[in-house]
Amino acid sequence: MTTSRWRQAAALSGFGLLAAITAWWGYRPEELPEAGNQSLAAPAYSLRSAVLEETGPDGRWRLQIKTDTASESAPGSGEIDLQGVHALYHPGSPDAWRLQAKQGRLPPGGHRLLLSGAVELEPVARRKTNSPRISTARLALDLEHERATTPAPVTIHFGPHALGAIGLTADMKGGTLRLESALHGTFQH
Repeated sequence: MTTSRWRQAAALSGFGLLAAITAWWGYRPEELPEAGNQSLAAPAYSLRSAVLEETGPDGRWRLQIKTDTASESAPGSGEIDLQGVHALYHPGSPDAWRLQAKQGRLPPGGHRLLLSGAVELEPVARRKTNSPRISTARLALDLEHERATTPAPVTIHFGPHALGAIGLTADMKGGTLRLESALHGTFQH
C-alpha cells in the first residue's frame, strides 16, 4: 500500500470511530414506565366532523351518527364521547328515527347510545302532519331492544299541541310511546 492509501484508510477509520463515539455518546435509552403507568396504554383519539355507522345482525344499517367531534373518553376505555350529535336510527327504513343532542356517549360494546342536552327524537317518515317530536334533557337508546328511555321530563309535540310528562319509553320499531308519569298514557303515531 502506498502512503496516500494508508492516509485515506486512517482518515476513514478515524471518521468511522468518530461516528461510533458520537452515536454511543448521543444514545439515551428511553426510560421504561413503571408498572401501572398509563403511558403504555393505547392512545386516545379525537375526530372532527365524524360519521359513525353501525349495521345490525341482518346487515342493514342500524345507526348512523354524524357528530362535530368524537373522542375516546380515556385511553383504551372503548367509550366514545360525542359533541353535536345528529343521528339516524334505522336509516332508509320506514321506521327510521332522527335523533339530535348537544352531547352523546357510546359505552363499550356498542349496544347503547346515551344522549344529553336538548335531545330531540322524531320519526323520519312523517306519516301525518301531526307526527310526534319528543324533547327531553337526556335519553338512552338501547340498540338491541330497540327502545328509547328517559326518567327525565319530556315534552311530546304533535302539530300545534304539546304534552308534558316525566319519563318515557319509546318502542322504536313498533312506533309507540309510553309515558311513565301520572298520565300513564300511550301515544301512537
